[in-house]
Amino acid sequence: MGRTRGFVIGTLALLAGAAQAGVIEVDTFHTGGFYGLDDMGMPIAAPDNDMTFQNYFMGRTTVSGFTTPERRSFFAFDMGGVVPMGEEIVSMSLVLENVFGGVLANFSGGSETAVFTSTSFGYDAIADPMGSSTPPIAIFDSFGTGDFFGDIVFDAGGPPDGPVEIVLSPAAIAAAMASGMSGEEFVISGALATYDPDPMAPFEFVFGLTDVVVGGMPTGFPVPKLVIETAPVPSPSGLLVLGGLGIVGARRRR
Repeated sequence: MGRTRGFVIGTLALLAGAAQAGVIEVDTFHTGGFYGLDDMGMPIAAPDNDMTFQNYFMGRTTVSGFTTPERRSFFAFDMGGVVPMGEEIVSMSLVLENVFGGVLANFSGGSETAVFTSTSFGYDAIADPMGSSTPPIAIFDSFGTGDFFGDIVFDAGGPPDGPVEIVLSPAAIAAAMASGMSGEEFVISGALATYDPDPMAPFEFVFGLTDVVVGGMPTGFPVPKLVIETAPVPSPSGLLVLGGLGIVGARRRR
């Protein structure tokens, strides 16, 4: 019995060592946002989808007396060759920056929630709606309304200033893996789920002051990134070994 136990423990340790996880970080190559309609139902704000200006605030702000309609954001990642051959993603997080003064909202109900989802539009349509004959408002409507990827809650207790990590769902992991295999960009969309459309409030946003690129030049502000943990896909031989160990253990107990 002791020899069998030792053999089982040693074999499991060997398999565990072979399946050690690796950590990979992937920066977004493009982040920006699309605006909804104004109070009169008019599209008065052009999308912020130009590579020369990249910022990921969600909600509404007022600049030089002009209050924007609601803004929702996107984050595009190139997943080509990211996951090593024979491995899979076992966990994934989106890391953004929460800046002092970057959350300004009415906190109706005591908190504000930003939600992250898939979008039904590919990166090419997001980067060039006109070229793909896609109405920008359709892209806006798809942000924050697709498959659930994750969320983050802002309240009086935090999160504190600095990096915030949004743990992403199995649906997000599956989409990222699919993007890596297809060669298409992986896109995460974000929206302020608790957005208050009251036009009397000049500010209602989270993740403000997040200028990543201005005038075509990086600002040095932390770029949104994915933190990905991978592990080897369990091999058939490994599964057979585990199955065999179960049979041996069962026979020994008889």
